[in-house]
Amino acid sequence: MRLVAGVIVLIVVESIVLGFPGLSQTIPSSTITISSLIIFLVGFIATVIVFKFGTQLSAAAADTYDAIKNYQELLTWVFQIAALYILYATSRALVTASGVFRSVPWAYPMIFVAVGLIPTIKVILHLIHRVEGRHT
Repeated sequence: MRLVAGVIVLIVVESIVLGFPGLSQTIPSSTITISSLIIFLVGFIATVIVFKFGTQLSAAAADTYDAIKNYQELLTWVFQIAALYILYATSRALVTASGVFRSVPWAYPMIFVAVGLIPTIKVILHLIHRVEGRHT
């Protein structure tokens, strides 16, 4: 429940804050707008909430329901990938405005793909071990 409440509160806060006048101005001596910075900060907090409470939710669901116990790793992976996508989507405007990856635009998505492969490989190996009968 904390996961849903936290995400709803962050969406409401982002909607209210982005309605303030003057947020489309750039930060002095940079090309970053105040609104893109606020979107990144709210997205970062949402990422932490989804990552923390989502992984706790998958562990609690596996402890409570025996049918989900076999899918705990998969459910944890879903929340990890969701948190990674939230961070990618909310930081994209900030990164493109700063011009960090202007010469290599493929590098920014590639970083997130590489980070996303780590839990994916872990889940695949766990599922393979489960199918083969070696429980870890």
